[in-house]
Amino acid sequence: AAQVERGQAEAERTEAAHQLELRSALQVKDEQIALREREIENMRHMRAELTVKMVGESLEQFCEDEFNKLRATGFQRARFGKDNDAADGSKGDYIYRELDDDGSEVVSIMFEMKNEADDSTHRKRNEDHFKKLDHDRRAKGCEYAVLVSLLERDSDYYNTGIVDVSYESGFEKMYVIRPQFFIPLITLIRNAALRSVD
Repeated sequence: AAQVERGQAEAERTEAAHQLELRSALQVKDEQIALREREIENMRHMRAELTVKMVGESLEQFCEDEFNKLRATGFQRARFGKDNDAADGSKGDYIYRELDDDGSEVVSIMFEMKNEADDSTHRKRNEDHFKKLDHDRRAKGCEYAVLVSLLERDSDYYNTGIVDVSYESGFEKMYVIRPQFFIPLITLIRNAALRSVD
C-alpha cells in the first residue's frame, strides 16, 4: 500500500510539474503573440505616417543599404547609384554597372523601385511600369531591366521569387523581384555575365 501511495504521490508531482511547465509555455506564447501584435501595430502606424514619396525612398534606401553591405567584399568593380541624368526627359531609379580588369563593361542593370502606401486609392500594377522601365534601360544603354516592387503584394506570381517577365511583356531581359531578392538577382546576372566573358 505504501508503494502505491508513493507511486500516486510521484504521479501527482509529475502532473503538477507538467501543469506548471504548460502554464509557463502558454504564458511565453501569449507574450510572444502580444509582442508580435505590438510590432504589427507599430509598423502599421509607421507606414500610415510615411508619405508615398517616403515609402518609395525607404525601398530605395533598403536596396542601397543591401548593396553597400557587400560592396567592399563582393562588388569591388561595380558602380551602383541613383540615375540623376534626365537629359532625355526620363530617368530610372538606379543603375548597376560592373567592369572587368580592362575597364570593359561586363554587366549593366537599370533598376526601378516601386512601392505604395497601404491606403493608396489607385492601386498600380507592376506591368504599368514595364514600358517606362524598358525605355529607361535602352536610353541608358543597360543590358537588363529590373523592377524591385512591393506592388500587388497578394500576388502569388510575384511572391514566388525572381520573375522573368520578358516573354509575356515583350520587353527583353526584364525581371520583377521583391526587395529580398535584390542581391541574389544581381549575383545571378553578374555570374552569368562573368561566365560568358570567360
